[in-house]
Amino acid sequence: MSTYEIVNVGALPNDGEGDPLRVAFQKINNNFANLYATATTTTLSYTIGDTPDQVIWQVPTSQFTHGTLQIRSGDPGTPDSQDITITAQLTNNLAGVRWTGFATTFNGNAVTRYNMDVLSGNVRLLALPIANVVLQHFISSSISFTDTSDEVLLIGLDGFPADSVMATESDIGITTE
Repeated sequence: MSTYEIVNVGALPNDGEGDPLRVAFQKINNNFANLYATATTTTLSYTIGDTPDQVIWQVPTSQFTHGTLQIRSGDPGTPDSQDITITAQLTNNLAGVRWTGFATTFNGNAVTRYNMDVLSGNVRLLALPIANVVLQHFISSSISFTDTSDEVLLIGLDGFPADSVMATESDIGITTE
């Protein structure tokens, strides 16, 4: 998480000391982007043999509220592969994860099943291989998580309280060029 950014409006109207509009709006956009943290990653992992519950992806529960994972699992020695999209959400008590798999496609034979759980403070994606072979798993994940901070960061204008109302001295709308 980044800290919030303050827009400098200058000391007086039109004094030329404030942030240019482009800079001000970039700061505002950054503040909104930091309200909810997200992470998008791609990983490559392998499973060996048909032992169930082999971990192929994991992330700490503090960095996972909900997410979408796209997984391609395949046997590199054959044309057998499959794709699946999983959406998942962490339970409120952080002790479990609910997930749904959909849009599954196969080429040749199915190679694995999947499961998700929470163990030792980590959300885990598990493979349950069907065949006793080496499987390759390509995973693209997009996850969102809430900030664990108890503090609420208010957006404010430089030199003014965060809960102030922005208006002109004559209540005229502000136009820009």
